[in-house]
Amino acid sequence: MFRFRHAMLATSLLIVPAIVGAEARAATDDANLETANAEEIIVTGVREQGYTSRTQAGGTFGETSVLDTPFSVTVIPQELLIDQQVRSLGDIARNDPSTIVSSPPGFNDTVNVRGYNLDNSTSYRREGLIFQNQVQNPFENKAAVEIIKGPTSVRYGFTPPGGVINYVLKRPTAEPYRFAQAFGDSFGSYGIHLDIGGPIGDDFGIRLNAVTAREATFVNGVSGPRIMVSGLLEWKPTDRLTIDLEAEYQYRNLEQQAAITIGAFAPSLTPAQRLDLLDRYDQTTFIGQAFGTYPTSNVIGSAGLKWEFAGGWTLQARAQQMRLERDQQGVGIAPGSLRANGDFNSRIFFSPNQIRDPFSTEVFVTGEFQTFGLGHDIAVGGAYSRNPLRFSRVSAQPNVGLSNIFNPISLPRPAPSDLVVSPVVDALVFTQKAVFVSDLVTVTDWLKIFAAVRYAEQQNEEQPAADQPRVKTYQDNAVSPNIGILIQPNDKLTIYGSYAEGITTGVQIPQTAANFSNPAIFLDPARTRQVEIGVKAEIFPGALATIAYFDISQPLATLSDTNVFDYIGNQDHKGLEASLSGQITPELRLIAGALFLDPTINNPNNLAVNGNRPSGVPRVQFNLYVDYKLPMVDGLAVNGGVYFTGDRFANDTNTFKVDGYVRLDLGVRYGFNLSDQKISARLNVRNVTNNDFIEGTAFGQFLFGAPRAAIFSLTTEF
Repeated sequence: MFRFRHAMLATSLLIVPAIVGAEARAATDDANLETANAEEIIVTGVREQGYTSRTQAGGTFGETSVLDTPFSVTVIPQELLIDQQVRSLGDIARNDPSTIVSSPPGFNDTVNVRGYNLDNSTSYRREGLIFQNQVQNPFENKAAVEIIKGPTSVRYGFTPPGGVINYVLKRPTAEPYRFAQAFGDSFGSYGIHLDIGGPIGDDFGIRLNAVTAREATFVNGVSGPRIMVSGLLEWKPTDRLTIDLEAEYQYRNLEQQAAITIGAFAPSLTPAQRLDLLDRYDQTTFIGQAFGTYPTSNVIGSAGLKWEFAGGWTLQARAQQMRLERDQQGVGIAPGSLRANGDFNSRIFFSPNQIRDPFSTEVFVTGEFQTFGLGHDIAVGGAYSRNPLRFSRVSAQPNVGLSNIFNPISLPRPAPSDLVVSPVVDALVFTQKAVFVSDLVTVTDWLKIFAAVRYAEQQNEEQPAADQPRVKTYQDNAVSPNIGILIQPNDKLTIYGSYAEGITTGVQIPQTAANFSNPAIFLDPARTRQVEIGVKAEIFPGALATIAYFDISQPLATLSDTNVFDYIGNQDHKGLEASLSGQITPELRLIAGALFLDPTINNPNNLAVNGNRPSGVPRVQFNLYVDYKLPMVDGLAVNGGVYFTGDRFANDTNTFKVDGYVRLDLGVRYGFNLSDQKISARLNVRNVTNNDFIEGTAFGQFLFGAPRAAIFSLTTEF
């Protein structure tokens, strides 16, 4: 028999991937189909239940109980990914009240956690290693998504203070597994997904996923092909040693929708005229051009090792290479050209052959020991990453003609002579080396202390032009501490408090600033901090409730009265978040959460923004998703979701307000027999009321939410 530590015997009644427990980082959808003759599903070891997970690996070194972490972590397990028919990061982020979504149609999603924007190069992770977030991540081969909140520099080095998104891969199953899915939506998407796994002999296991699809968005004309293939081979030569190799390939090619930005409006427009344009614009209207596509290919390969070399002591290592290639040739609105009647100047941003190929690796040892009656759960290790961003330092940005946001005009592609760009170079290279140690100290049966520290060295290099050498523009080091206290009166309740410091890479100095020079074009690293106090409790056998108060501060980089760019003041976010997720009764599962945020810009140098709310950040946000199995009809379940985001400002001067919105979703799933085959059908209708709203304002863009949409699928095992 294939030797996995957490083995699982799954019956053929399962219609979603049957994936082993926490160490395999997967989820079992044992509640999806309940037929009259349902066989028992037997699982050994720790396993996720309902819509929650008892463990996480993205915030600490190695798998750790959520109740033993003195900070907030949200784990979205696979059964929820399947039931909600997740196709993008934005679909996932709505399940966490502290996460704000920005989803440009056809582009990659970005999110904001606790009011702070995440960084595309450092804040998105895959098995803890760098995922360059400039491509839409595929979810067909993911077992879970972890949202780690607050400064994460102890775990990941130089990162913004909001948090990190970590993707967890599917692993081989203990028994042969075959899964097929056909899916589509009312926008015109359709595709097929195959998921195959299981043992090969006694020592090997494999997991293969493949997708071929036509991907369509809610914007008319923004659609195109998507292909994804992935495989993970796991070798277990002994019960104590596991080695894996995996690879993932994806190709997408869609048109790029032109975004209306806060800088797109003609200066002569009044605030009322700008709001009127946004209100009258139909978000399904394509205002780009057919030749303005965004072809992207992405290849990731990694190797991992887990070796229990002594009782209670384990060596873990992983290395990953990613290569993202894309041609960006989107057509947008030229700054300051959008007029009151909807006319605007179309401008192409032509930057082909962009490459992102980060390499990252991490090695650490975890173990347990006793000293003077104290128990220690310790981790010691190191990490290295090199992330070059390759692109043309001079891109082509010619105007292509006049169009209108209400009545778009098809324009010809510019002549090749107008699309001349400079050669692709390693324009920016970020390198980081780090060592770290963490210790969870058990003082008594009810008291634990968490302490961790990371020393990291960061170096930035820049190549100003193709004919110039690369120069070092920034180099520094930083120590990031994290300490927490956990009080656990019993094994289902944790009261905790923690203090964490983080480090963000120094902000680039504007060329117009008095202190700009070459190569010194970055400020020193900015030290962030967070205080968090919270409670975590398993109030039902399969449900986890959390409530946390946090206070995060980040230095604010801005220009002084003498035109010197420096850290002046802070951006402070205080908030209260609460959540409840999991199996409430045998028939009822839910995910519920709320965020109450007090974000403030403290900039005494600029009275126009001092004391204001940062742009794009709401004060209130909440979510509720409920799934209920109808006891009177075997195999039938209904579900629904309510998502609310409060009003936000589109600028730091708080003169342009974007209204809040409510989105209502409804769905149904049904398991039935077709001959001897078990089938599961799902239908989810998002935005049932067809509400018209602006979903996000990231990077100064007005990103509209999707209108009413039906998402459907048929799944089976064979």
